Amino acid sequence: MARRKMTAIRSLLVCCGLILASCATPGQHAGAQKPKNILFILVDDLGYADFSVTGNRKVQTPNIDRLAEQGLLMTQYTAPSPICSASRAGTMAGRFPSELRILSFISSRKHNEQMGQANWLDPQVPTLPRSLHDAGYATAHIGKWHLGGGRDVGEAPLITEYGFDESYTQFEGLGPRALMKEDTAKLASQSAALGRGPIEWLPKSTLTERYVSKALDFIERSEDRPWFVQLWLDDVHDPWHPDEAQLQAVQGKGDDADEERLFGVLVAMDAQIGRLIDTLRANGELNDTLIVLTGDNGPSGSPQYYKDGATPPGDASNFRGRKGSLYEGGVRLPLIVHWPQGIAPGKRDDTTVANGVDLFPTLAQLAGAKLPADLDGVSLASAWTGQPLKSRPDIFYAYGGFGVPGKSPRPFRDSDVSPPFAIRAADWKLLARGDGTNAELYNLASDPSESSNVAKENPEVASSLTEKVVSWRRSLPQ
Repeated sequence: MARRKMTAIRSLLVCCGLILASCATPGQHAGAQKPKNILFILVDDLGYADFSVTGNRKVQTPNIDRLAEQGLLMTQYTAPSPICSASRAGTMAGRFPSELRILSFISSRKHNEQMGQANWLDPQVPTLPRSLHDAGYATAHIGKWHLGGGRDVGEAPLITEYGFDESYTQFEGLGPRALMKEDTAKLASQSAALGRGPIEWLPKSTLTERYVSKALDFIERSEDRPWFVQLWLDDVHDPWHPDEAQLQAVQGKGDDADEERLFGVLVAMDAQIGRLIDTLRANGELNDTLIVLTGDNGPSGSPQYYKDGATPPGDASNFRGRKGSLYEGGVRLPLIVHWPQGIAPGKRDDTTVANGVDLFPTLAQLAGAKLPADLDGVSLASAWTGQPLKSRPDIFYAYGGFGVPGKSPRPFRDSDVSPPFAIRAADWKLLARGDGTNAELYNLASDPSESSNVAKENPEVASSLTEKVVSWRRSLPQ
């Protein structure tokens, strides 16, 4: 009953958001009714301040920076989860991932059972690519998948069963794929043993170049149709394996060898994104293409990066927490949107509270595609092309509160380990256990670093948000 009631409320809010978005005053350059093409770039394990446009002062990312400077930078955006598979499921399906039984990273059968999660995303769940495909877009997924297929799970659905015409991935998915030669964890070898698609073996330093080439090939072959390309990169996830030239380009820029390897990969990734953008421009497609760029979760906080007092590579800015934490450092990411026909250059939105679940309804609305009725996300179209959103429905998060205790990956530092459930309501954020105990309340407007728990000073707010968290937790599939 609780689940049906909450679904009905969310459906009503989504509909209201779409109506308001459609009535909003368009931006200065909103001449096009809908984007001809859509490119969705997802960076893996991205720190909020890894790009120079968001704070990196050690190396430059000029191509990504240019997308932000010539478009829109949203600073109040969060991923649906602080871990890869759950974040990707929420983004593609427009729903909070725990409602889809994706709670952590998808791994072996034993791991998934311990987490109490599915072995793959249900292919019957409505997805963004399927909606765009039904609206006439040619669709392709290129790059990391991590929504089923890998380790010892070989019968997962192919990527093309989720609304894509074509796919090309790596060891976290099935179908045509590239496997990295640096098979230190033997995950590539396990993927090769599963079969179900042609396989190439490539150095990891060349994978982003390969993905961009695959994307450009698909785009060229889709010139008679609008296209949607989901380009989900392996970078900048560790381990980093830059080649000699990539490492030489950042020599002396990092504080230690780990940071220099990360920078080598980051700068090379930016160059490949630049190659993609330059080709779209040369082919006369850039103005008609809506580009969305963000990450799946925050940077790694693994123990090995803290040895001898070192600081882990990947910059979460002033936000507390890292990957595997519901504090802002685990989920807060820049969202860059570039669309010359629809978005005026030089926009920065520090007001709109946005989440990865919003990308499905936003892109579907702009593309004129149909929407399912039970999405958790709301359209950001009016914020992109007009004015920032001043209010929105609450955002719910879950991580680490399911399955065998202690099995969910967590940051090394105890201060970065968050309670397993959270809610964002305007400027307020509350984190708590599933039963409402150990509640922490922060005002992100005045305390974005989540350094001062003000639950005792604001008992009514804390009580109200705690009740919402507990009610939502009870509505989730067990």
